[in-house]
Amino acid sequence: MTWSEDDGTVSRTFDDWKWNERENRAFLRLSAQWSEGAYKQAWEEAENSFSAHFDPHRHYGDEHVDIFDDSVDGLWPHSYAWITEASVVRNAVTAFEVYLEKALLEALGSSFTMEGKKHSIRLAAPRGFESPGWKTLVTAHKILGSDVETGDVRWARELRHLLTHQNGELRSEDALARFHDPDAEHDQDGIIRPYVGGKVLLGVPRVLQILESLAAVVRKADPLVWALCWSPAERRARWSNVLRELHKQKCIVVEPV
Repeated sequence: MTWSEDDGTVSRTFDDWKWNERENRAFLRLSAQWSEGAYKQAWEEAENSFSAHFDPHRHYGDEHVDIFDDSVDGLWPHSYAWITEASVVRNAVTAFEVYLEKALLEALGSSFTMEGKKHSIRLAAPRGFESPGWKTLVTAHKILGSDVETGDVRWARELRHLLTHQNGELRSEDALARFHDPDAEHDQDGIIRPYVGGKVLLGVPRVLQILESLAAVVRKADPLVWALCWSPAERRARWSNVLRELHKQKCIVVEPV
């Protein structure tokens, strides 16, 4: 038996990650679908409300815009879409990191017996934290045999940092260049120019590409995780050496129970 996503021969952690990714994609699609109808209804209601009270001697003719703005508390469709897309990116990158951590725990197990004594295994984490740092995750998966810090992953994590800690604001020319994407700068009304002090441009196609790049790394890493945990032959052949190297690189803490 070998790893197969189609047959469901995957790690338990992969199943959890895949469910989260499915929710992310559904959230992105349904939010766009539902918000389009809701915004259209709000606009029509604003127009109807204004028409019912229109006075050519008092009104200019575009007051329905203010009525609409009040009804949505200033959250226009483009801002709603950006918040939705940013949320999906943040959640996707975090789910990716959670996969890396939980996959290692599944592959290694929580304990083993050495010289007749039971020992616990846990991932090394900075003092005061329950989860390991990024370098530990990267090193550990490299020992398992996969590269989880690709260029696309580094870029996605930097974007997540920008969205989380700067609310997407491009604060320098370097940031502007780093997150430049010609495809994201085109919309139905023409070209949108990003600028220093403005927010990074996202868009559904760009967000979906980020999801795809993270998924590709997970799908390369999981066969090695699955084999180490669920393939008896692979576990006998590699588990001890992997554990020894992880301990040598200070990726895990082994303690007697």
